[in-house]
Amino acid sequence: MLDSERVKREYLHHYNLLTDGTVVMLYQLRGDLDHARAVFDESPDVLHYDIPEQGNGLIYLHCEMNESLAGILSALQQSEVIMTMPIEFLDDDRLRVTFIGEHEPLQRILNQLAEFVDIEIERVSEYGSADRLSSVLTERQREILTAAVEIGYYEVPRHATIRDVADALELSQATVGEHLQKIEARVLSGSDH
Repeated sequence: MLDSERVKREYLHHYNLLTDGTVVMLYQLRGDLDHARAVFDESPDVLHYDIPEQGNGLIYLHCEMNESLAGILSALQQSEVIMTMPIEFLDDDRLRVTFIGEHEPLQRILNQLAEFVDIEIERVSEYGSADRLSSVLTERQREILTAAVEIGYYEVPRHATIRDVADALELSQATVGEHLQKIEARVLSGSDH
């Protein structure tokens, strides 16, 4: 559907299953949003979408569900397991998903999902043992925060600038500054804005 060289799905922030068998989703895309618009315009499965002209790639998508997606979401909806958001899209059409639940329901849902997708367990931990930053920051934000801390951006007095962090990560100052603002807002408020 989407040409991964031109536009990349980064996160699925939210989804709602509708009674008519369709789904609405809030996606985070990066790249050529005009390409995404063209693909969605041509897709018979896309019922409606909204990609703001100015924005950060956050899109609203209302579409038909294919059999695999319907099976996965139906299984999750009927389980005692919670799937946390956002879902992260990785390279090679892989997803990183965090599930919370007791051992037996988790094992049941993983067995059910294995009918639709290949599953690789990266980590198992006790609920609450994950640090707070991991639960409120995206992987990119954790990467930027780690670099900022390592080069002294948060030391008093400050030993590094946003430019230093940007140079270390080979990113623009604007990108790093925006991420650091979001990181600080999330950490200080304890919420996921």
